[in-house]
Amino acid sequence: MQILLLGAGAVTARLNLLLAEHGHSIAAQMAAFTPSHLDLFDFQGIVVVSPESAVSTESLVQAAERGKVLFVVAGTGDGLAAWANGVGVPAFAYPIAEVESDRLLAEIRRAEAGNLAADEQYRRAVLGSDLAARLGSGMAIRKIAVTSPKGGAGKTTVAVNLAVAFALSGVTTYLVDADANAGAIQYHLRLERAHTSMIGLLRRELAKPNLSTTMGEIASGAAYLEAFTPLDDLATLRVLPGLVMDDLSDESLQDEERITAVLGGLYEAGVSSGGVVIMDVGINPAHVVHRAALRLAEGIAIVIKPEIPDLAETRRWIARMLGSLSGMVGRQAAYEFVGSRVKLCYNQVLGKDFKAAHRTLQAALYEDEIDLSLAPNGVLPMVAAHLAAHGVNSDRRDDILVWRYKREKLEELEGYTEALLSFATHFVPAVREGASRAGLLISPHGRPRSNPFAWLRKLLP
Repeated sequence: MQILLLGAGAVTARLNLLLAEHGHSIAAQMAAFTPSHLDLFDFQGIVVVSPESAVSTESLVQAAERGKVLFVVAGTGDGLAAWANGVGVPAFAYPIAEVESDRLLAEIRRAEAGNLAADEQYRRAVLGSDLAARLGSGMAIRKIAVTSPKGGAGKTTVAVNLAVAFALSGVTTYLVDADANAGAIQYHLRLERAHTSMIGLLRRELAKPNLSTTMGEIASGAAYLEAFTPLDDLATLRVLPGLVMDDLSDESLQDEERITAVLGGLYEAGVSSGGVVIMDVGINPAHVVHRAALRLAEGIAIVIKPEIPDLAETRRWIARMLGSLSGMVGRQAAYEFVGSRVKLCYNQVLGKDFKAAHRTLQAALYEDEIDLSLAPNGVLPMVAAHLAAHGVNSDRRDDILVWRYKREKLEELEGYTEALLSFATHFVPAVREGASRAGLLISPHGRPRSNPFAWLRKLLP
């Protein structure tokens, strides 16, 4: 492991030699540490020798936010030892004896093997152990599909920002590009390298024999988790990019049973690891990949703009979905499925025009004799064009809208961030409190501010 070693005394010097003897690389040894050092060196873990270094818990929290794994060597009366024990960071007695040295090496090996989870350290260090526990136990909907009835509504932007908002708020989030029309998640997240892609995973799984044994299922679950690419700068977010390819007749896209098994495996693997899975799904619910992602989801976020073309396509999409499901499970079960899962999210809203648009949509459904009452669960305001473009086109991943708001607190992005987190509470009720603890929101309930989208707080459920 690449390690940043903090300390300037005899114990630190011995640790430097010990770590090197066991194959670890010391990126740097420093007496003091501030967040500015996070971008100066390439490292995965930080070993702090508290009595021989100058470092604040705030700096260590920021390191945990960036996905660094922390280890603290401190005396029993040291405040840093109390903090480490309180948030679950591995702590070792100072001066470090042979037994403690062996334990430190073992913990570093666990981290290298992925058994000392950086996402759990993030949660406990940033949110505190009390909220970390509540956040994990209070997830109402863990399998989320984000879709749209037509292109251009901003569904991928919403899916990416929703995933980043969950991750920044302490929720381990698995983001899957399940858009068979060649999704763009890898571009939004500036993902230059990935462990694999959705099409790569489908091809790999199709080549395997069917595994029905318990051990086979366990092995498959581990393989699904390993397919995700973690982000170095956000420990709670893992990504599986999409189906970019030239051959649309690829046989991997013809076996519906195996495709359904793979998408189900991705959902289950993320949920079983304590996380939330978000699948960005294409606009055609009849496509085999899209159909599987939607059918297996616990919540379906339909992203539309409050415009006539979007309303017309939403009307058609819902009718098509109900018709398809009715043929398989019957009319009543189809209505229960759609009514209980669909969360309507209006995007790029300017003013209160979405109210009239929603009434138009509801009236159109009644005209089609579709007795389905849909609520506007999310209302996301229009973002200034230069900020929206920068969120996708800059070379910085943390220019994604909600991430940038956390970094800069731009007033122009406050309304969007507030509204997105209000929508996110339909899936994870405690997410706003996590967002507040993580510095993404000013308080769990926001604060009054004179901006053009302040009215949204009064309208959202």
